[in-house]
Amino acid sequence: MNEHSIARSLTLRIARDLVPGSPAALKLMSWAETHADWLLGATKPPKVKTGKSAKLKPDTAQKDECTRMLKRLESAESPDAPRPRVLDLTDELGRLLNLEAFDAHLLTLMIACDRLPRVADMLDGVVEHIRDFPALLGELAGAEPLDAARRVRGSEVMKLGVVGFGRRRFDDPIDIQWPLCRVLDREPEAEALAEALAGRRQTSTLNMADFAHVADADFLVRLLQGAVRERAHGVNILIHGPPGSGKTELARTLAAAAGCALHGIGEADDDGEEPNRRDRVLALMLAQRMLGDRSGAVLLFDEMEDLIGGTQRTTGDWFTQREGSKVFVNRLLETNAAPVIWVTNAVGNIDDAILRRMSFILKLDLAPRRAAHGILTRVAADEGVQPGEAMTHLIDRAPETASVLRVAVRAGRLAGEDDGGAQAATSLVRALRGGEIPSHGFDAIDLSLYEADRPLEPLFDSIRTLGALDVSLLLTGPPGTGKTALAHHLARALDKPLLVRRASDLLSKWVGETEQNIAGAFEDARRQDSVLLFDEADSLLFDRTRARTSWEVGQVNEMLTWLDRHPLPVVAATNHKDQLDPASLRRFVFKLDLAPLGPEKLERAFVRFFGMAAPAGLFGLRNLTPGDFAVVARQLRHAPAPDAQAILARLTDESRVKPDTGVRIGF
Repeated sequence: MNEHSIARSLTLRIARDLVPGSPAALKLMSWAETHADWLLGATKPPKVKTGKSAKLKPDTAQKDECTRMLKRLESAESPDAPRPRVLDLTDELGRLLNLEAFDAHLLTLMIACDRLPRVADMLDGVVEHIRDFPALLGELAGAEPLDAARRVRGSEVMKLGVVGFGRRRFDDPIDIQWPLCRVLDREPEAEALAEALAGRRQTSTLNMADFAHVADADFLVRLLQGAVRERAHGVNILIHGPPGSGKTELARTLAAAAGCALHGIGEADDDGEEPNRRDRVLALMLAQRMLGDRSGAVLLFDEMEDLIGGTQRTTGDWFTQREGSKVFVNRLLETNAAPVIWVTNAVGNIDDAILRRMSFILKLDLAPRRAAHGILTRVAADEGVQPGEAMTHLIDRAPETASVLRVAVRAGRLAGEDDGGAQAATSLVRALRGGEIPSHGFDAIDLSLYEADRPLEPLFDSIRTLGALDVSLLLTGPPGTGKTALAHHLARALDKPLLVRRASDLLSKWVGETEQNIAGAFEDARRQDSVLLFDEADSLLFDRTRARTSWEVGQVNEMLTWLDRHPLPVVAATNHKDQLDPASLRRFVFKLDLAPLGPEKLERAFVRFFGMAAPAGLFGLRNLTPGDFAVVARQLRHAPAPDAQAILARLTDESRVKPDTGVRIGF
C-alpha cells in the first residue's frame, strides 16, 4: 500500500455509503477535485458545485459528474512519488509484531487515516456519515463485507490496543495510543523501531563485584540465563527496597551478567511525555509481543506501583484502591514470554496473589560500606576525578551516600570542586535523611588499649570471621572507656553502617509512642542492614521493679522482645550497669565490662597518642581511660606541651576531675 492507493480505495469505498448530493458526498467530491492532479494524474474534471448554489437534493448533473470522477479514479495510476516514511514504519511494525496479512493491512489503513494529511483531510466531516467505519476499513484490509466487522473486532490490532477507533461522534476517527504515537512522532530508523516501541535499551555502569553483598545475585543471573535459553514463560523477578538502594542498577547489572539486552518499559520519551497506567501496560504487552521468545531480551518495569495503583492492604485478603483487573494482572504475570524484572520500593501494598506469581523476590538494602567505596572508585574513574577524603568519611557516616554517588561526583566535577563531589553528596544525603548527618564518629581504634574483662581482639576477629550476625553486646563501664568507639569498630569490622539511637531519640511523653519508636529503631536497622547501637541503654532497660507506671514497664518489655528476635548485631552501652533490669542481661550474647587503664595499657596509650616514652609518674594515675588521652591529644593541637612531663600534668588534671575508681560506678 502507498498513500495514493489508500486514498483512492477509501474514496471509492466511502462514496458507496454516502447519499449522492448530500453535504458529505459534496464534501468528498470537493476534496477529490482539490487533489485531482494527484488522484487522477490527468486534467482536472469539471468542478462539483459545493457552495450555496449547490442543491441539497440529488441532482442529475451532480450525480453524473460524481460518477465520471469515480470512474476515472478507478483506473487512475499511482503517481511516481516517494512513499511516506510513516508507511514504511508501519510495515516494519507489522513485521515486528508478527501480524497476519489482514492485521498488517488494517494497521496500515488506520495509521494512514490519522497520519497522512490528505487522507485525514478527506475523512474530516465525512467519516461520521459512514454507517460502520471499522467494517469499511476491514473490507479494504481484505475481509469479506459480511464478515468485516467481526474480523476487525477480533483482530490482533484491536487486542494489542496500540490503535483504536473514536467512540463518540466528535472524537477523531482513529485513536493512536501513547507507545505507538511517540514512535510515529519521532519516526526512528527501521532497525531502531523495536527499541523505540519496547523501551530504550538499558546499560549498566556497574558490575557484579559492586553487588557482592547481594547473596542471591548469582542465582538471579542463572535464572535469567535459564529462562532465555529454554524460552520459559511466566518468569518474574521482584526487587524491592528503600529508595536509593540501587534496585534499578542491580537489574541492569543482572541482565548484563546474563548476556541479555534489558529494555525499560513505558518510560518517558525524549519529549518528556508522561505515560499513565494504561500506557505502561500497553508498552509491556507490545514489548512481550515483539521481543518475547525471539530475542533473548529481559524487560524492566520500574516503579511497579504504576501497574497496581495506590493499592492498600486492609483486613483479611481485601485491598482498596486497586487499579485494573486482578485477573488481567495475574494472567500477565503467568504468560509473559520474556522475563520481567519488577522494581518497587515496598511490597506492603502488593497483593499476595501477585507475590505468589513471582519467580524470586529480592529485598535490597542500602549498599554496605565496602560496596559503597567500590562504587565510589568506579564512578570517580568514569568522571575522571580523584575521590576525596570527605566523600570517604561521608560514606562511613551515612549509608545513603551510595545512592547519590554518580550524580554527586558529576556535580562536583562540573563545579570544578576538588572534593570529589562531597559537597553535592552532603546536600543530597541531608535531604534524603530529612535532617542533619551524624558527625564523623571515630577513627580506627587500637583494641590493645582497652582494659576489659576479656580479650577483645580475638572476640571481634571471631565475630567478623564467622559472619553470624545475630550477636549482641552489652558494654558497661565508666565514661571515656571507649564504649561508643567500640560499637563503631564493630560496624566497620562487619562492613555495615552504624545506626545510633539514644534515649532522647526514643522516649516520648505520649503513651505508646516510645514503644513505637523502639520498634522503629529495630526496623530501621533491619532495613538498612546496619549495626544498631543504643546509647544510654539504662534509660531503656531500667529495672522494672522501679517503674512507677505500666507504660514504663511496657517500654522495657518492648526492648526485651526485640532483642530476642532481631537478626542483626545490637550493641547497648551504659555507664550504669547496676540500674539495668536483670532480665536484660541474659538477652546479650556478650557482656563486656570496660575499666580504666592499668599500668601496661597506660604506657601503651601514652606512646600511641603522643609518640614518646611514658614518664614514671603516669603509673600512679589509676582512673584514666582512652577518652582522657584523646582529650589531651586534642588540647595539644591548640596548646602544645614542651615535653612528656607537661603532657603528664595535663593527664593529671583530667584524673583529678574524675571520681575515684574505688567508688562504685554510678554513685
